[in-house]
Amino acid sequence: QDVEADDSIWDLTRARLPWLFLGLIGGLGAAAIMGGFEEMIARHAILFFFTPLIAAMAGNVGVQSSAIIVQGLVNDDLKGSVGNRLIKEMLLALLNGVILAVGLLVFTWIWKGSFPTALAISISLIAVIVVAGVIGTFTPLFLHKRGIDPAIATGPFITTSNDIFGILIYFWIARFVLGI
Repeated sequence: QDVEADDSIWDLTRARLPWLFLGLIGGLGAAAIMGGFEEMIARHAILFFFTPLIAAMAGNVGVQSSAIIVQGLVNDDLKGSVGNRLIKEMLLALLNGVILAVGLLVFTWIWKGSFPTALAISISLIAVIVVAGVIGTFTPLFLHKRGIDPAIATGPFITTSNDIFGILIYFWIARFVLGI
């Protein structure tokens, strides 16, 4: 249901709590996924330190993408097909991801002196940003079509899905690049 800022605390809690609970479940899922890569993290502890960065960047990209879509839904000015919007967002995310990843690659390589590790982290950042952009674009459109208020549900849904997918993608790519 739609809620307004002036609604009662109880009404606001009923509208928000299910999505926050989803976020809690997602965070537990992300922790469990990381547990599956425990041996790799033990061998390459530096990967652990970049986990918050990967998750935060995914969250930031997802929120930016979704904010534009939610604003377009509210103003009723979304034009074009969903497919074209997703392609545009993927290209935007790819460009932003590559630019950010180059900076991250140079920093990590200089800081830690390991090009393969810097490359694994940087490639992961690109992939996670692209996935987050797609999720951030698609989610509010999907929720709106299902009659769920995207202003309430999009943020927690994006954060949760980006945490899970982002962590999984990050460690999969690191495993592949580092040959673990």
